[in-house]
Amino acid sequence: MITPDNLETYYVRIGRLKQRYLPERFEQELPVFGSHTEAADWFRSLFSGDFIFVEVMEAAGAQQYYQYDIIHDREIWERRQRDLKEKGTASGPGMLLCAQRVDIYEDGSVHLAV
Repeated sequence: MITPDNLETYYVRIGRLKQRYLPERFEQELPVFGSHTEAADWFRSLFSGDFIFVEVMEAAGAQQYYQYDIIHDREIWERRQRDLKEKGTASGPGMLLCAQRVDIYEDGSVHLAV
């Protein structure tokens, strides 16, 4: 069971900056959620302000899903957001791995970008 106390054990470090990343094992050990709201609330309780809503998307069959990011490196993420806003693009060391995308479907199923 994933808890705040053992969350750190799920992270792996990848890339030349050795950034933290949640692997497929984390997704496989998630609780079973009954709805989007239940799943999003669980992630918010685990990651607090580092779990942020991105946008609502349409999946095949007109089912909606919700995209969120788990911010793994707040400093680089803020720089990326600032560059996107000011320059329309962001590049540089660590930009790609500073956050990890999470898709949550209406039925509570979850998919992490890995």
